[in-house]
Amino acid sequence: MIKPVALAATHMECRDLKESMAVMTDLLAFETISEEPGEAILKHPNSPWVLVLHQAGAEAPAKPMHNHWGVRVQTTEEVDRAYAYLTAHKKEYKLGAIGKPTWSHGSYSCYFVEPGTNGWEIECYEDFARKEVAAQKFGGVKKPHWEEIYPEEKFPGRGYVPQAFTHGTLVSGDMEVSKNFYTSVLNLEVHRFSGHVIYVKHPSAQTYIVCALRENPKVFSPNFRNTLTVDAKAAVNEAYQEFSARGQELGITELWPVQENNGSASFCFRDPGTNCWEIASRN
Repeated sequence: MIKPVALAATHMECRDLKESMAVMTDLLAFETISEEPGEAILKHPNSPWVLVLHQAGAEAPAKPMHNHWGVRVQTTEEVDRAYAYLTAHKKEYKLGAIGKPTWSHGSYSCYFVEPGTNGWEIECYEDFARKEVAAQKFGGVKKPHWEEIYPEEKFPGRGYVPQAFTHGTLVSGDMEVSKNFYTSVLNLEVHRFSGHVIYVKHPSAQTYIVCALRENPKVFSPNFRNTLTVDAKAAVNEAYQEFSARGQELGITELWPVQENNGSASFCFRDPGTNCWEIASRN
């Protein structure tokens, strides 16, 4: 139904914009594209999608770690050094819990919580990527997400260099229902990793979303969403009309009105798994 041209953006709700931006730029190698009161747009130089931060104040609810985002480094040693650096600078950046590096689903990763209560993962698939046949699985999401190395001189003094912004996460109460929704309604690729996890992506990029099975998933505001872009405003309006008329049948659990801004149009909706999405036209 939808014909997205890109998985263009992911949105993160934070408590204090400056505090979260410092973590993104100083610890995860993001660059600031634009900033206005209460909102900032950031991007990693090696990644196609952008990260939009929304300041929601001190009362913004804490997000569980299974709702996290991830960046990738080249070597497992860098993950260990990232853990050491984060631990040494925990008070400076007002970080929450920092987990010791562990192996999981082929990745060696360090998880931590930024001051806005959002979870982040610094991951490495060095061993997985060496196995060419294995690396081709799951739409290639575990292969390197970069064509050129982001040099250490651009991110010096930490002992690790995030090479790409690789993934976000969603939840599902019924994996088969979510899988069918993402393929038949949103026209995205879905690659099954296990009975409890699928990888969701647009075919034009390796950037992906991990969707994991969870009981009684929480419902968060539209500040926590992913954006699919379509070619034109007309496509946004057509999708909205279809969702309005057939929303329950399609699995739409909540629908917000179309908004227009600077010549583009967009609207938000909630999928069967309580996750919020946005359909937006290209500017």
